[in-house]
Amino acid sequence: MLALLSCGGGGGAPTIVVDSSADTDSRDGLVTLREAISLATGELGVADLDSEEADNVSGEPGADSSDTITFDPSLFPAADGGTIALDESLPPLSTGADIIDGFGAGVIIDGVDISLECITISSNDNALKGLQIKNCLVGVMIQPGAQGNVIGGPAEGEGNVISGNDEGIIIGGAGADNNVVKGNLLGVDASGTQALNNRNGVHIHPEAQGNLIGGTEPGDRNIISGNTGVGITIRGSANTVQGNYIGTDINGTAAIPNGMEGIWIAPGAKDNVIGGSSAEERNVISGNELFGLNISGNGATGNIVKGNYVGVDATGNTALRNRHGLVISDGPQNNVIGGSAPGEGNVIAANGTGLLIRREGTSGNIIIGNYIGTDASGSEPMGNAVGIWLLQEAYDNTIGGTGPGEGNVITANNVSGVHVDGSGTVGNTIRGNSIHSNGQQGILTTEGGNRELEPPTITDASPVRGSACPNCTVDIYSDSGSEGEVYEGSVVAGADGSFTFEGDVSGPNITATATDGDGNTSAFSWPLIAGAQ
Repeated sequence: MLALLSCGGGGGAPTIVVDSSADTDSRDGLVTLREAISLATGELGVADLDSEEADNVSGEPGADSSDTITFDPSLFPAADGGTIALDESLPPLSTGADIIDGFGAGVIIDGVDISLECITISSNDNALKGLQIKNCLVGVMIQPGAQGNVIGGPAEGEGNVISGNDEGIIIGGAGADNNVVKGNLLGVDASGTQALNNRNGVHIHPEAQGNLIGGTEPGDRNIISGNTGVGITIRGSANTVQGNYIGTDINGTAAIPNGMEGIWIAPGAKDNVIGGSSAEERNVISGNELFGLNISGNGATGNIVKGNYVGVDATGNTALRNRHGLVISDGPQNNVIGGSAPGEGNVIAANGTGLLIRREGTSGNIIIGNYIGTDASGSEPMGNAVGIWLLQEAYDNTIGGTGPGEGNVITANNVSGVHVDGSGTVGNTIRGNSIHSNGQQGILTTEGGNRELEPPTITDASPVRGSACPNCTVDIYSDSGSEGEVYEGSVVAGADGSFTFEGDVSGPNITATATDGDGNTSAFSWPLIAGAQ
């Protein structure tokens, strides 16, 4: 009991102090967390308390007020913590604008047997700070319709440790909009250096919109790692994930893998943004057992992934591989990986496959401005096995472009820079990139991929002349080998296939690709030494 507080005293917002670790609702002179939530929502009135319990309440809490629940640090010491072992789920935060604040104390909420939704939020503008939540079926459930809630915070001690649960946080369904999850540890212990598994970290359900996972301040960063399933699952639309470490420790330099994807954008999820153009918005998505990021299924459209580190650590200079970096699979359309503006390109390096684009219906996706196989400076090789691999009937996707900033740097990958495989994998356009120094081919087409369009033949180098498919667009490159490090410009072949490029080339070798009217791009031509006749 804290005799310093009294009902009705002071002019500030109502405060309720929890001074019992029991999970009861009884008149015993002590206030439990269950009783405190009931006071904040008006299910229990101050008049219902005994005199000793009432001493733990200031102001007039209830359904119409914004109430703060704090914890007696003598019972919940910051160093060791005090555990509240739940017998059943806590009452929901149902009336809005209430705060459960464990700052300065050590508050452990224990669901005991993974069967409870431990904390449920069914109203707007609530906050949870400084809690440890474990052994729950769901650590924090934000129900459909609940908006503007904040889980965690940027200041030291405001973040929650939500680990050792089945689901860490669920943002559930229609109307669960504009909630913020920031500064938390999900799937790791309080040090941020050891796994303490949830099955899944954060799950945004269908129709939940405008939610923010992370933020642009250092304290906004969530560490979402060590989960046996997926770090973040997004089924809703127009949500943002930025500034997080996903699959790493709290320093962003060592792997604490999520067992499946770091981020999964699921079927039907639209217009979500992963990352941003500034360093503060960047996610580090590395060290995961399966994929760094997976966009999959029909209806996963309009999503943007930009400015992230995928397969490297927070410095951008050290490998921290995912099995595969980014995967677009089973029907997603019109998603953008990277961007043409400064800072929008992703660093995708040191993975199995850097970017895997596959299966029927996967089309219209745009890959621009990325560094694939190199570090964040673009100068140090950190190759994937394959840079970009398109297969299994993925069609009409675009790799690069001839506009400013649209070309990708695709270099130092162990096998090919871009591989287009399979007779149904057609219409995939590869233009304007810097593709060089890969282990084998810069662009490889096999088994009918991109119709295995015949590469141009360069016959003269000053000016560049040759032959290609009739009326095809011919892109001219310079390279020290047989790929295309420097895009020099384009020309359209005539009806007879002949072309002449009048622009300057830097050499020492000249190569070319052809792109037909259906968007199929060929492999690189055999090189010709610049200036040769």
